Amino acid sequence: MGNWLVGSSYDACDLYSEMVVKRIYPDVVTYNALISGFCIMGQLKEGIYLFNKMTMENMNPDLYTFNILVDAFCKEGKLKEAKNVFLVMMKNDIKPNIVTYNCLIDGYCLVNEVNRAKSILNIMAQRGLAPDVRSYNIMINGLCKIKMVDEAMNLFKEVQSRKIVPDVVTYSSLIDGLCKLGRITYALELVIDMHDRGQPPNIYTYNSILDALCKSHDVDKAIALLKKIKDNGIQPNMCTYTILLNGLCKSGRIKDSQKIFEDLLVK
Repeated sequence: MGNWLVGSSYDACDLYSEMVVKRIYPDVVTYNALISGFCIMGQLKEGIYLFNKMTMENMNPDLYTFNILVDAFCKEGKLKEAKNVFLVMMKNDIKPNIVTYNCLIDGYCLVNEVNRAKSILNIMAQRGLAPDVRSYNIMINGLCKIKMVDEAMNLFKEVQSRKIVPDVVTYSSLIDGLCKLGRITYALELVIDMHDRGQPPNIYTYNSILDALCKSHDVDKAIALLKKIKDNGIQPNMCTYTILLNGLCKSGRIKDSQKIFEDLLVK
């Protein structure tokens, strides 16, 4: 069932039609795969059509079906519709799981409604579902995106107090938020903390720091950091080189930028 996603959702339609013609009637798993496929392809309308068809055929959608739709509506910023799906789910005595709540938290963060997202986090705990590291990562990233970094740092402390292990995503979101506010010293302290906790930074973490250093005209520090990154066996990506080239050019260091560009061509 997974192969048709490589092509287009129309292949799924053909497959579905062929099944019906051959009197092979789809079950919940088949419907879920088809609905998920349409939603991944950004064709939510077709996914909803199949959901309605499924219910008309007296086939009960399961938790996974509802989670697919909640996630799809949230990703499109349609929180009212996502909430309606959530209510239908509850009405059908299907208990939301951590995935359901994480989708809603993500949805509210995407439309910058972080207070509502935080209330979902609290509701989870009240209903006996402990938020996981992903729940907190979504929330921390959402806060950092709207420059509420101090609030994100408080949430980070909550993560640690709950004995949840922060991962690279947790740290990278905080580091990016701090760097965008020019708080590079604090960001570098978190990098040290990452190493101490066995969560080594990746190139995306370092790109945030390189960008902040270049924007604060500390291009030499950025070049030194790039060397250290490479020495640690981390491969710079296109974004890394773009940040450095931009920083060097804005500092009038054309020769240095040419060296970086030549290094990129070799790669």
